[in-house]
Parts: sequence; C-alpha cells; structure tokens
Amino acid sequence: MPVYAIVVNLIHRTRALPVPVRYGATIGMVAVIFALQQAVAPWLPEGYPILPFFIAILLSAALFDHGTGLLAVTLSALLAATFPITPDGRPRVEETGELVAIGLFVAVGATMAFVIEALHRAIAAQRAAHAELLRSERKRILLLHEFRHRTRNDLGSLVGLLHLRARAAGSAAAQEGLREAAQHALALARVHTRLSAADLDDGAMIDTSVFLHGLCADLGSATAAEGLRPVVLTMDAEAHPLDSERGVQLGLVLNETITNALKYAFPEDRQGRIHVRFWREGGEFVLTVADDGIGLPPEGDLDPAPSSAPHGSGLGTRLLRALAAQLRGSFARHPGPGGSGTLAELRFPVPQPGRRP
Repeated sequence: MPVYAIVVNLIHRTRALPVPVRYGATIGMVAVIFALQQAVAPWLPEGYPILPFFIAILLSAALFDHGTGLLAVTLSALLAATFPITPDGRPRVEETGELVAIGLFVAVGATMAFVIEALHRAIAAQRAAHAELLRSERKRILLLHEFRHRTRNDLGSLVGLLHLRARAAGSAAAQEGLREAAQHALALARVHTRLSAADLDDGAMIDTSVFLHGLCADLGSATAAEGLRPVVLTMDAEAHPLDSERGVQLGLVLNETITNALKYAFPEDRQGRIHVRFWREGGEFVLTVADDGIGLPPEGDLDPAPSSAPHGSGLGTRLLRALAAQLRGSFARHPGPGGSGTLAELRFPVPQPGRRP
C-alpha cells in the first residue's frame, strides 16, 4: 500500500477517536514538548524557544482536528509566557516585543490549525468522491453485464423463432434465407457471450487474446457438434485492450470469415486446416483467416445473389466490408501462399487512448 494511503487511513482513524482521547493526547503532546524544552534549556540561548511547540500544534491538528490544534496553541502560548527558562528565574514576558512574539506565535499556530483542517476536509471530500466514482463504476459494469446477458437471451429467442419460421416457410429460398438470418443472430449471441468472458477491469474493454481464442473455441465446438468435415481450427492472437464496441465488429468478422471457409473451402468432407492470427502491426491491428482448402469462389458468389448483380456484391462480402468500414479499416481476400487456399485479411487502426470510436 502506498505511504500516502497509509497516512490517510491513519488520520481517518485518529480523527474518529472520542473527544476526551483526542484532547487528552493533545495535552500530552504539549507536555512532552515542554518537558523536553525544559530539559535542554540550560544549553539554549536566552530568548523565547517557542518553536518546538509548533511540533505539538502540527501533530494535534494533523492527527485530530482544528479544535485540538487550537488547544495546543493556547497551552503552548501559556507555557511559553509563564514558565522561565533563564537561570535567574525571570518571567518570559517582560517587554512589549516579547508580547508581540507570543502574539505572532498564536496567530501562526492558529493559522496552521485552520489550514490543516481545510486540508483534512479536502481529503475527506476527495475520498467521498472517489468512493462515489467506485460505486458508479460498479453499477455501470453491472448494468453492462446485465445488458449483455439480456442481449444473449433475446438473440437466443430470435434464433429459435427464425428456425421455426424456416421450417414453416413455403419455399426453399425462404427457408435458406431464414436459416442464414438465424446463423447471423447466433453469431452475434456468441460474440456477446465472449465479450463478458474477455472483460478487463473496467468492463468496457476486452482482452483480444481471451476474446478471440474463446470465439474460435466456440466455433470449433459448434463445427464438431454439427458433424461437419474434420477441419482443424487454430488460433494465434496477441493480447491487446480493445473497447467492446470494436470487439463486436471484430468478432463478427472472425465468425463470418471462418464460417465462409468451413462452408466453401472443404467440399466433400475434405480434411483441412484453418489458422487465425491477430496481431498489431505499427498503428494497425491485423486479423487474418487462412485455410488450405480449394480456395473460395469469387466474392460475389459467396452468397446467393441475382445473376445480374455485379461481381463482389454478395451479402457476405457486403457484410464483411461494412464491418471493416465501421472499424475504419479494410477487408480483403487473397489466394493463399503459392495459390493454395484462401487468406482473408482485416486491417483497422489501433484506437488512440481516450478517444471514442
């Protein structure tokens, strides 16, 4: 624990002591200072050695309150004015100058007590404000988790409804469209589930490594559960903090690219491998999804589209480019090394600290 925090906690406790204890301790501190002063008086030059009493004033005002500080000032002034320190026993206060010195001592000591009290109150206000900020932050994080929980539940209900509608649809095209919509809703639900697991301390930031590894594990489990072809899915992701809004878009891009690779790159139960990488390259984050399959069809053919649609106008392609645009980045798909397989690549700028997307 920092020294500052230790001191603040100590003062918080001493200020909460009962009044008799605080005032008794103040009297004791003044008495100790006076006794020490008298013990070394023979070795002190003639005058008014009242400076040591400032120690008692400072300690009493700092540890307790301004009332004990003022008590220390009063007792110290009385002792300084009454008790002799010279060998011949002359009283301290003999001349006007000496009275002025005592008066200045009282004024300075009282000012110290009130200034220290003002600092006490400022620290107390700061502690109260900090505690309120912590309460607000905890409440915000709880609300965020509740929102994600409700979102997952609502999306789960939507997926079930879309599947029911698909079974009741009158045409094969309608059934396929509803099933695909259900898959997109399921992907969004999966992303929100993993956002909660990848939260950092503030609840609004995620750890990209935890988040992306979790999503890949979910997709791998879903693939195995559906009895799809034996495709190995591997992940290599660096850990970086990322706000949850960008996390949603990043997760959807990952889901869509992996789904496309599973859907098109490995026909006829062909075995294969999909490798996902995420890293920072200069001022950009880079996500790549590489497979060793037969290669994807032209971009416009990834999703059913009218024959008159221009090249590259498929729904999947438009979705990926729209998500990349929301990240203020770019999405591209290339043949893999040596023309084997496909490499999908997303690039988007690293967000600047303190700036909203």
